[in-house]
Amino acid sequence: MGALIGLFGGSFDPFHNGHLAMVEAAAKAFPFERLIVMPVGLPSHKNRRLSFATFRMESASLATADLPQVYVSDYEILAPRRSYTIETIRHLKEEYPKEEIKLISGSDFLFNLESWYQYEKIIAEVSFAIALRGDAKLDECEQQANYLRNKYQAQIDFFPMKSTTVSATKVRAMRSSGNSAAELVPEKVNELLHTYQPYSFKEVLDDLDETSWHRLNHYERRLFAYLGLERRLHTVSTCLLALELAEVHNVPALEAGTAALFHDLAKELPLAEQRSYSDLYLGHEEENPELLHGPAAAFLAREHFGISSADVLNAIQYHTSGRPGMSTLEKIIFLADKIEYGRPFKDLDSIRSLAFAEGAEATEKEALLNQAVCLCFDEVFSALERSGQEICPLSKEAYNILK
Repeated sequence: MGALIGLFGGSFDPFHNGHLAMVEAAAKAFPFERLIVMPVGLPSHKNRRLSFATFRMESASLATADLPQVYVSDYEILAPRRSYTIETIRHLKEEYPKEEIKLISGSDFLFNLESWYQYEKIIAEVSFAIALRGDAKLDECEQQANYLRNKYQAQIDFFPMKSTTVSATKVRAMRSSGNSAAELVPEKVNELLHTYQPYSFKEVLDDLDETSWHRLNHYERRLFAYLGLERRLHTVSTCLLALELAEVHNVPALEAGTAALFHDLAKELPLAEQRSYSDLYLGHEEENPELLHGPAAAFLAREHFGISSADVLNAIQYHTSGRPGMSTLEKIIFLADKIEYGRPFKDLDSIRSLAFAEGAEATEKEALLNQAVCLCFDEVFSALERSGQEICPLSKEAYNILK
């Protein structure tokens, strides 16, 4: 048998100090050549809706960045369907044909293993590294391990780790209620959660119907093929804000989420490729290179993802400049792109307050949304003037109509 490869899977929603303690303890106990942390894509056994994969994977990457043998894999995230451990194991055995794969887990795994999909094949393919936390019942764990060894010839090794009461559920609850969870997560993960505030959108995500949630989850995971990390963080943050604004302004959630996820789809393509897609979509050449990625993204959304809604495609196309006669969806995407929580600009709270129409009657919401768009235009125009760039004529026309 060759080198030893560790596999530690989970939803990591988010990756917290308990996860990190297990990885560090396993790395200390076993001579892993590589320890693979595997965030799940679509889990086979969880009913709870997971956060977007971009946030979960980045929390794992940030938490383990100082551990040289740890590699965070996107294999399950990119899988087109629900993730089963046996399929991941077989993939890794193809990638590492001469190495031994050791599955890392907590002691509760011993008692749940027989409920897993194709568990006997899992046992036949890998060995197991089981963490014994300080509060684990050692006799019960050893008894269950012996049962699995005797019945299935399971190869089980134990390793010690400190007891921990940290849970992802607790982290999410604290963050969604506006409290800090700094003591429960690694410092860089805490910074990620503080910046993008992914758990402050729990209610709006819970309100999504099942079809819409699965569709948006699928779209977001496909973004990994188009966008790098920073752009994806911006994109999913834009999506979350757009979903909340859509609920306030009575816009279909799936349309808002789709437009937000695809608004920068072409942003990282070479300029020549952006221009080609833009020309195909518009039927003419867009003169401003800063605007090419909008129609190019609309083209990709239509041709690669089958998006046919004119309102969604318009929201994608005009998300940078706006235009005269913007629909409510277009205004939402225009705003969400510029005021999502990851944006570093100052003085965005006043725009957000107007956009969310805080405390307003239903009849006042449209006017407040328009005010938010105008205030956003003011900020954009000022930034363009400071940098010596021209203001897009479409933006000027839209602003003059709305103000």
